[in-house]
Amino acid sequence: MVAAYKPQITPISYDGIDSNTSAGALPELLDRLDSRGGYDPRTGKLTPFKNMSDDFDESLINEMLDSLTAAVEAGLSTPATFLKDFFATDADVQNFADALDEYADEGTFWVNDRHFNAFVNAINADERDAVTYAAMAERIRELVELARESAQKSAKSAAKKSR
Repeated sequence: MVAAYKPQITPISYDGIDSNTSAGALPELLDRLDSRGGYDPRTGKLTPFKNMSDDFDESLINEMLDSLTAAVEAGLSTPATFLKDFFATDADVQNFADALDEYADEGTFWVNDRHFNAFVNAINADERDAVTYAAMAERIRELVELARESAQKSAKSAAKKSR
């Protein structure tokens, strides 16, 4: 017989940080929030990711995924506002998606269970959209295209109404 065990969720870098955590204990997190945006669990504030570039390394993309996860677990964002809530510019969205692809290319095959669940909930995705980090990147690009098409339709509709 196998001994019972208590299931544990995968820890993320935000675990244990709350409103009582002093700034002195979080210099790296605070620097990242200032330079890249993200979720601040001390204040409950989400600042859209910004200054996304091609200088992502494996630890930075993981930290940004942890930030997204912590924000979603805190109840921030909706599927309708995901892109606006999490990304400052279209270039930031694209660079984040590219970083997810690179993360997958570096051999990161297993998707953290909390990243998976947060992503599925953040965008109301099918599981297949979150089974790999590359699938997440592809779904983000699809959301950008859908948003672009919707904006074009709205602009055309507004133009017709103003005639």
